[in-house]
Amino acid sequence: MDALAGRLAAETDIRTLQMSQYLQYLDQPPDTPAYGLQPDSRFHLGDLRVDLAAGEPLGEVGFQNCVPAAMALLAQSWYAAAKEQYTPTLEDTLKIYEKVSPFHRGTRGRDQHSTVSGRRKAQNDFGASLLLALKLWVNQERPLAGLLPDARAFLEIEPRNLDQVREAVLRFGGVLIGLALPQSIKDGKGVPRDAWYVPGYGPVYDATPGSLSSHCVAITGYSQREFFCLSAGRVRRLSPEFLLTYAEEAYTVVQPSALEGNPPLREQLTQDLFELRTSDRPGAMPAFNHRWRGGNIM
Repeated sequence: MDALAGRLAAETDIRTLQMSQYLQYLDQPPDTPAYGLQPDSRFHLGDLRVDLAAGEPLGEVGFQNCVPAAMALLAQSWYAAAKEQYTPTLEDTLKIYEKVSPFHRGTRGRDQHSTVSGRRKAQNDFGASLLLALKLWVNQERPLAGLLPDARAFLEIEPRNLDQVREAVLRFGGVLIGLALPQSIKDGKGVPRDAWYVPGYGPVYDATPGSLSSHCVAITGYSQREFFCLSAGRVRRLSPEFLLTYAEEAYTVVQPSALEGNPPLREQLTQDLFELRTSDRPGAMPAFNHRWRGGNIM
């Protein structure tokens, strides 16, 4: 079940820029009932249709790489918007994984350990923090250059605000969402369903949040009734209630091309990022945030 695991517990940083801060710089969203990735495995971008090329599995491969896989799949939507096809590989995600976490590949773990748990310990294959991975992506020194497209900033989505999720897909190509997956997404044979929803009896028993794993996906499409992502090589359909029940964190990432036609937004983001990078720790910041000096890399 590695394809559905690998996100470390959600972290909070009160310095994180909020998407709500910048709504005044966005015009009214057009009436777009469906946009981006759709169940037919194509990106529907207005009148443009971009096929999703078949690629190798990014999950179910023995690694807890859902966070870097989601980052690569978000980048895929950016390329689609530019009328380009980009198909991330497992190798791409593992290189990102090594940059955003203590994970490392080597032969020792496979030679000396016959069990999955032994290999996992030898390679530090215990997943990644979504928040820390995003900070690395937008770091000015560009530690992920050559692995992912350039990103200017990331914005946090308000909890339970599905309108912001849709608008972030429309404006910025997608949303990275951390999910506490329930066992109920699997069918009677233990295979993940294509449709993820809250059962009629509510989020209890096998539908308890986190009863399966902690997962990260890139929501890169929506319709009037559902949201869509790629997970374990298939398009998954997520009901709005599923997101409201199981989402623990959500961020959108702003690429430079999204700011080209919006100078006011670009200038405000630039100013806010400069203040974040040069200011001292806020008084309300908990003292136990040991990542302050090493993690203040936005």
